[in-house]
This record gives sequence, structure tokens and C-alpha cells, in this order.
Amino acid sequence: MSISSPRRSFCPDCNQTIKFYDNIPLLSYLLLRGKCRYCKAKISILYPIVELGTAVLFLVVFYRLEKTLDLNLIYALIFVTLLIPIAVIDAQHYIIPNVISLTGLVLGLGIVSAIAYQRGSIDYLRTGLIGFVAGGLVIWLVAFIGSAIMRKKAMGMGDVKLMAIIGLFLGVWQEPTWWQSIIMVIALSAFSGAVIGTLLIVTGKKNRQSPIPYGPFLAGAAVIVMLWGDPLWTRYLQLAGWN
Repeated sequence: MSISSPRRSFCPDCNQTIKFYDNIPLLSYLLLRGKCRYCKAKISILYPIVELGTAVLFLVVFYRLEKTLDLNLIYALIFVTLLIPIAVIDAQHYIIPNVISLTGLVLGLGIVSAIAYQRGSIDYLRTGLIGFVAGGLVIWLVAFIGSAIMRKKAMGMGDVKLMAIIGLFLGVWQEPTWWQSIIMVIALSAFSGAVIGTLLIVTGKKNRQSPIPYGPFLAGAAVIVMLWGDPLWTRYLQLAGWN
């Protein structure tokens, strides 16, 4: 659905417009006991879970960035705000809407340009663009090779666009560098996806031919790298005996 039309939230069962006091995150769900005020249809538990998860992630980002109110915090919160609906929608419907991807690209380029202007550094903007191209290209190559080996579509273009946006946002992050960030996101998402996929197959909820959305794993890995990428990379080098 469009994010601008209709302008107000509504109940998908009775189409009644939701009043502002019935649309307060978490609180309204509890007061309404998980039901629409008008038709008493059940409200999905997913709504308060996403609302609570968003609040928790915002707090984690705020404290991880040492409670500093600056462009970096805004940048990080925008990034998280984009990743949450992407992960949830892809997990439910196996699709990453173009409207969110394009919004992420516009917002990412806008704030990267603003920070580059503030710092007077064209290299900052260039690094972000390199991360954007490299992120999309790497995951496209993975999808291409995977499709050739398995002789079926291994990954959708939505994942390619998502990884390009991740490369843009993490490419200019303080630490680690753009290429280290991309390596860690790919590695973490592949590992977590393999673990979860195996568990789903073992428990009988999926079979070997069942599609598994990759977007949630990319999004989760991107948040981890943004918040703890530098110590993770250092620890990896230590375990590999390179540091």
C-alpha cells in the first residue's frame, strides 16, 4: 500500500479510520486489549512487537553512540528505521518493496551529502558511493553464481538493492571501513541464514526446496555491524592470527 494514501491508519476489517488515541504505540494495543474499537476484530500481535522492537533498537543505538545528539545519531536511526519494515515485510511476504528501497537510497544520499558538506570532504561522499556500488555488486554476484549452480533463482533483486543501501550507509560509518563492513554483513547474514534455515528444515517447518527470505538476515547483520563492527573485526583478526 501507499505510505501517503490514505493519510490515516484504518482497520483492515471494517475500514474505519483509527483515531489518534487508538494509534499510540504499545499503549493503545494494551488499552484496546488487542481488538479494533469498532468491529472488535483481532489486531495482530506483530504490531506491538514491531513497536517495542523499534523502541529497543533506538535505545541501543542511542546508548551505543554515547548518547550524543548529532548527525551520526540521526543517520543511524534513519538506517534502523528503514531496516525494520524491510525485515518484517520480507519475512512475511518474501518481497522488499521498491518504495522503501528508493526511500532509503534518497535518504541515505541526502544525509551522506549533508555530512560531507558539513565536513567539507568530497571523499566522504565518494566513499559512500563506493560502498553503495560494491554492496550491490557483491550480492548480485552471489545471486548470479548461486542461480547458476542451483539452476534456479537463488536471490531476488530486492536483496541486491537492500545490500546496496547497506553499503551506502555503512560505507561512511566511523569503523570499520566500507569493505570490512560488507564482508562482515555478508558473512553474518549467510551464517545466521544457514543456521535458521537448518533449524526450520530439521523441525519440519520448511523443506530443502522452500524459499527463505534473506532480507531479515541482511538487515540484522547490518545493525550488528553498525553497532559492534569494529570490535567484531578486531576479534576476527585475533582468532585468525592476523593481529
